[in-house]
Amino acid sequence: MLNRSFCFILCTLILLISGLNCAKIDNPLAPSLEREGLVPSGRWLWGIWEARVVPDSNGSAQVLFVPLRTTDLHMNVVGMMESGGKPAVGIIPPVKLENGILDVTVKLTHPFPNPKLTGFDVRGILIGHGSIGGFSEAMFYAGPDDLELLNADGHTRLWNPTEYSGSGYVDGKLGKPDAIANYTATLNGYKYFSDSLTPDMPVHYMLKAKRGAFSAGASNSRHYKIRLGNKGLTFQYAVDANWFKPTEPVKVPESFDVTKANCPEPYHIEAKVGPGIYGGGGSASVTVDVYDWQKDVTSAFVEAPLLTDQVIELKNPQNMGDFVRFSGTLTNVNLPPVDSVDLLFYARGVDPVTSKTYTDYRLYHLPLVRVPPEGVVITLQDDMAYKTIGVTYTYGGKDYNWGTGDPAPVDYKDLNGPWDFTSIPNNASALRVALAKTDPEVAGFADDFNPAVTHFFKTEWSLGGSPDQVYQAESHDVSANKLKLWGVYEEKELQGSVPFDPPLDFPYPMDKTTHYKINQKYTIIPFLLTFTITFERWGMGEGVAFIPVEPGVNGWGWEAYPALETRTWAKFETGGALGKGVLGTALLYEWIADNGTSIGSVGAGNTPDDPPNFNETTYEIIGVGTAQALRAID
Repeated sequence: MLNRSFCFILCTLILLISGLNCAKIDNPLAPSLEREGLVPSGRWLWGIWEARVVPDSNGSAQVLFVPLRTTDLHMNVVGMMESGGKPAVGIIPPVKLENGILDVTVKLTHPFPNPKLTGFDVRGILIGHGSIGGFSEAMFYAGPDDLELLNADGHTRLWNPTEYSGSGYVDGKLGKPDAIANYTATLNGYKYFSDSLTPDMPVHYMLKAKRGAFSAGASNSRHYKIRLGNKGLTFQYAVDANWFKPTEPVKVPESFDVTKANCPEPYHIEAKVGPGIYGGGGSASVTVDVYDWQKDVTSAFVEAPLLTDQVIELKNPQNMGDFVRFSGTLTNVNLPPVDSVDLLFYARGVDPVTSKTYTDYRLYHLPLVRVPPEGVVITLQDDMAYKTIGVTYTYGGKDYNWGTGDPAPVDYKDLNGPWDFTSIPNNASALRVALAKTDPEVAGFADDFNPAVTHFFKTEWSLGGSPDQVYQAESHDVSANKLKLWGVYEEKELQGSVPFDPPLDFPYPMDKTTHYKINQKYTIIPFLLTFTITFERWGMGEGVAFIPVEPGVNGWGWEAYPALETRTWAKFETGGALGKGVLGTALLYEWIADNGTSIGSVGAGNTPDDPPNFNETTYEIIGVGTAQALRAID
């Protein structure tokens, strides 16, 4: 026989959920929700915990969840979890703790098997300290020294103890007294849980037909990347869910009315900011994709109070099927003297039952990169750092299509910056790595070149099929500030080694005044084969380069660097009895950081058997060029 007191709790909960959802509740687990004018309808707090991080000496940690509770028995869902049912929150190992960043996978388990209690739009919210404000609504969020969920699916004001405090709160039976009072952030990050999401899957990839259901009795997991900050190793964890009485027989999700059982606000917003905003000004395009079950959102908003005093309302809705896209423009008007600014995107929805307003937020950190006062200068020493033996630089264009799929619209004539790659339409990938001349990979041809060679600089790329490799035999003349190129090895076209004697000398440092030309002819086989290189380089200007990258910890799609833009033109031809004349010409625009790293490039080439795709007189790219951006440094 069931314990009579537990049976009473269960029956009370079911009655409450099915028919008493208009009752006023005054405690932090189910507050009166007066801040946004909300009343309890389909929204419930599944539980609230204090999380304690206990580090060890092996780069790992224990994460302990201590349940908190209220004195109000009729809504004490957490008390039920303490008294019976499956564990509601747990950890899936391994746990990593390095440099103050906690990597942990959290598993939530629905405590009851009855399909009538299937939840929707479940959010696991991290609540910590807030030290920064400034948006149009009075709220505080994590500063650089505070706990922050770095890979948040979104942000919310729900259930924070500052705004949702009530007289009914009592610490949990294992909780730290008054622990909740110290968590001052009112805008907090969350991860979204559903049966259709794996731990690292983006929310917008979720199977929409299931409407974000969290089935009764099911377990679902999400990966959290948490910066712990310096306020201690504890934080609050709250689980928000939505539910409404289904029709019978129960079928998920059809039996649950979408206007009542799902959250009335957008369940997810996906925001993108294009390149163009830097410390000295600039503008950028902004798009916000709003995912809303009720499809009643008419506009979205973006705020950046350090950049502009205006709250920008994004309109121009485009129905994209699963979501509605809103767009606009953000401009750096205020020119703040800071390294980064915070942007807040949000969209509101109206509860069809209560006519109250709900909001879903997305907070981003935007770096404001500046050109150094002394300008961008690429020196020989910096180039040596770029050519560190064994360090691999990976470039690519795969999946980088931030524009329309047209050729990369890079403003290569811009002499002042900023510059950007707003589209990387090709699927090419490349890597560059410096190899010692004793490396087994180059040992077979290292002796073909001058003994002064110290290393080989390998470039490998793939345009389909097997990758191609070119090895440049190099050394540095530090006293003369010159990079010396002693020849190249390439098997596919050159069929082996082409040594240069004397070497090609590339002068350093480079800056925006750089201009030099090299013309050199080499005899490969006396009387039969010669090889001629013509090489010219210009420093075009200095500015900020915006490079598309895979979404980072806050979903940001751009990295920005102070950079020198260079233009390089080269021609290659063979002569003698076996010569074939001009092999081709190439035009390359590079954006080079002041540490010598080539962070992006756009290249084009003309060959005798291919139509030209750049004008050799004006150096204008007139066809599709190969655009690549730095993706990773290993």
